[in-house]
Amino acid sequence: MITTYGMPHSIARATRPVSLRNQSSNRTVRIAANVSMPLQVQASIGVGEAGDTDGSKLRLEGAVVLPGVSAVLTFARKADEQNQNGKTFASEVTLIPPGEWFVAAASSPPLQIARNSPLQIQIRDTSGAPLAEACNFGRCEEEPCEFGLSVRVPATLVATVTTDGSYAGPGSCTTIGGNLIFGRGILIRCMFGEGGVAWGSHLCQMSKADIVAVEAGQTIHFPDQLVEPCEPSVSLQRIMFRDGEGYPFTSNGFHSA
Repeated sequence: MITTYGMPHSIARATRPVSLRNQSSNRTVRIAANVSMPLQVQASIGVGEAGDTDGSKLRLEGAVVLPGVSAVLTFARKADEQNQNGKTFASEVTLIPPGEWFVAAASSPPLQIARNSPLQIQIRDTSGAPLAEACNFGRCEEEPCEFGLSVRVPATLVATVTTDGSYAGPGSCTTIGGNLIFGRGILIRCMFGEGGVAWGSHLCQMSKADIVAVEAGQTIHFPDQLVEPCEPSVSLQRIMFRDGEGYPFTSNGFHSA
C-alpha cells in the first residue's frame, strides 16, 4: 500500500564538545557491525519538462528517514577490597535519534514518455535486488506521484569508543562516535507502459529507468559524545546496537578484546 507522510526533521543536532585531557594515552576500541537497516523512503516522482529529442526525465524528490540508532555499552568495574567480585553496568547513548532524515533527489536519463502512460515503481538496492514489492501509480499526469515505503537495506555500523588516559582512576571520560555506511545503496526502478496502454494489456510495451536515491557507500557520521554516567576504574566489555524502538539490530553484542 502506498502511504503519504509528513516530512520529518532533518539531521542537524547539536553535540556537546568533548575534551580528552590526556590524548597521548587514550584507549580506543573500534566495532563494526553489518546490519539490516530499516528505512522509510518518503518521496515523489514526476515527469520533468521535456528536454532534447531524447525525451523527458523522471524526477525524484524526497527523503530517506532513519529509524534511530543507539549503542548500549556494558562496562565492568575492577574488583577491590569492598567489591571482591567486581561489578558491571550499562550506559545507552543515542547515536542517531529516530525520525532524522537526509535528502533523496535525483533524476533518470532522458526518456520518451507518452502522456498518461501507466507508471510502476519498485525500490531496489544498487545491485538490482528488490527491497519491496512493485507499486502501481496509475497514469503519469502533471502532478507528481507521492509515496512512502518501508524497506531494509544492508548497512554497516562503525563505532569508535575512546577512553582517556585516566580510565583506571576517578574522573575518567569515555566517548563514542562513528558512521553509518550504506553498502549497496538504494535505487528506484521506474517502469511505464509506452503509448498510454494500460497495465495487463497484451498491447502494453514496458520501458524502465533507474533513479539512484542513495549512492552505494554513502556515509552518515555521528560525532563523538560523552558516555554517561562516567564511572571510575572500569573497562568496556560489550557493545550492542539498537534501533529507535529498542530492538537490537543483531542477536548478540560485540565484545571488546
